[in-house]
Amino acid sequence: MSRELWKPRLIRWANTGPGRGIVLRTRLELPKTVLGRKILQRKNMNPSYSWLHKIKGEVRRDELLSAHTSIRVGGPADIFILPRDAADLQTLLRHRGEIPLFILGEGSNLLVRDRGIRGIVVSLKESFKTIHGPHFDTPGEEEPTALLRAGAGVKLSYLAKYAARFGLTGIERLAGIPGSVGGALIMNAGAEGTEIGDVVESVTRITPDGEMETLNRDQLSFSYRKTVFPSEGGIIVEATLRLKKGNAAKIQETMDTHLTRRSQTQPLTVPNSGSIFKNPPGDAAGRLIEAAGLKGTRFGQAAVSLKHANFIVNQGQATARDVIRLIEHIQETVREKFGTELEREIIIAGE
Repeated sequence: MSRELWKPRLIRWANTGPGRGIVLRTRLELPKTVLGRKILQRKNMNPSYSWLHKIKGEVRRDELLSAHTSIRVGGPADIFILPRDAADLQTLLRHRGEIPLFILGEGSNLLVRDRGIRGIVVSLKESFKTIHGPHFDTPGEEEPTALLRAGAGVKLSYLAKYAARFGLTGIERLAGIPGSVGGALIMNAGAEGTEIGDVVESVTRITPDGEMETLNRDQLSFSYRKTVFPSEGGIIVEATLRLKKGNAAKIQETMDTHLTRRSQTQPLTVPNSGSIFKNPPGDAAGRLIEAAGLKGTRFGQAAVSLKHANFIVNQGQATARDVIRLIEHIQETVREKFGTELEREIIIAGE
């Protein structure tokens, strides 16, 4: 069994131990060190999880989220759910009551604090991965377009490659983004002047009371690294994208060039969480950080990448505290040197 498979299982076994049955605790009894990573004590919570047996997917407790984030940092979640389908999500939303809920996709652009996330974390990375289409739809005399329906768990890079096979243009520059469709929609992910919001036709989500809801494009507002929905809450399960018919060879060439450039300029072979800061108007966060002399700066085992200054990499056993201290140091230094306030793109969650 590979290290990637046995390590999370051993950590879960260490937290639970044999003979514990199906009792779902929501705190660790003592701080523990498992495989070199310290699991910290945290506040007790006592909500009712009696309905969890209704979930058909996988339910875990005290799951280390470092295994589910691209920077490989993060403490445990009280309850970690890998739902099987939309019915599982409806069950969850209708029964969770006041229990906090956090939705996790591929775990990119995310930093989970060292004490983890209280309540329930739902990961869509093993489900909602179906793509339907393309369905070609050419109203009137307009240029040919096609609709693709993609589940929230589909990797954005895979979706871009799928569309390219049919000669569909509009998302080829998103091929290198490591997140999922759901996460990309929340953050209006983009690269090189292309944003996913440019091609969204509709989004389907499950509302906080467990009902299916489809939102058309005119009900959504897309801005730089943010999508505004008409109401808060709910879980995105699917999106429909409208793409244009293009030249397949040119689309593939654009995608290959883009992927090559990313591999040459970004630290893709070491754990990282993508761009840490949004680009200020008319400038680039990476340029400012590099000009401030911060490449290679370290706090603990978190370091500013030597390859791209807007990336922080995990050089081994970095903690969230290391990363946060480094983020704050970068912001302070850039502010002092250039008078520019860098705004975080990375989401920080947990306690």
